[in-house]
Amino acid sequence: MKLETRNLKLEANLQSYLRRQRRALLLFSGGIDSSLLLAAGGRVMGPDLVALTFTGPHIIPGELAAAAALARRLRVRHLIRAIDPLAVPEFLHNTPRRCYGCKKAVIQAGWKVAREHHIRVLWDGTNVDDLADYRPGLEAARELGVASPLMEAGLGKAAIRDWSRRLGLAWDKPAQSCLATRFPYDTMLTVEALARVGEAETWLRRRGFTHVRLRVSGDAVRLQLLPQEWPRFLTTQVRRPFAAMLARLGWVRWELS
Repeated sequence: MKLETRNLKLEANLQSYLRRQRRALLLFSGGIDSSLLLAAGGRVMGPDLVALTFTGPHIIPGELAAAAALARRLRVRHLIRAIDPLAVPEFLHNTPRRCYGCKKAVIQAGWKVAREHHIRVLWDGTNVDDLADYRPGLEAARELGVASPLMEAGLGKAAIRDWSRRLGLAWDKPAQSCLATRFPYDTMLTVEALARVGEAETWLRRRGFTHVRLRVSGDAVRLQLLPQEWPRFLTTQVRRPFAAMLARLGWVRWELS
């Protein structure tokens, strides 16, 4: 089966799934997967689809604003709630089960919002390719009864990007993991530490750098960028002010990766 034909079949699968639904609450991060589900669901279900975005100190700066802007553009009702992942022991201590504990707290809070709005179905943006990765958060989603329409319809990342491109969505947006992933396991996390990483990464994103990761190890950090973006970073106009900012934030040593 040709790729285009296969993708169209997968899209039809999802639309058929959506037409069978009544009301649903989507855990909407603003990433590629949940954005496609928001767009497709909004078209089929109209006001019966509600989006819910959680914000907290672990979220990359700018992600909430982008999610809200897309929901407005697609005319989907969008709820925003705050959550404190540092109240979750696995997250606070940055254990290998961090994502499980955080996701469990998010889903429990999501079900509470769903009940407040008399909605009996909670969705996430999990797709079939996610099943091949180590994702403790998926365990929490399955335990707590979250449905994954993209996965149910058989959509993987390639099909999602292709459909997103044709819908005019940000199909090539880099994956954005939460700020806690920048720290080694078994490191005590704080609001201040997360904010420092967020500020430094945002400084680069605002200057057009895309896949930015600042890996923290004690008083040192290691910067990761796409290979093609290194030449521009190494210019004096970027590298020097970035180094000065890192010093201001308290990192005495840094390296490139």
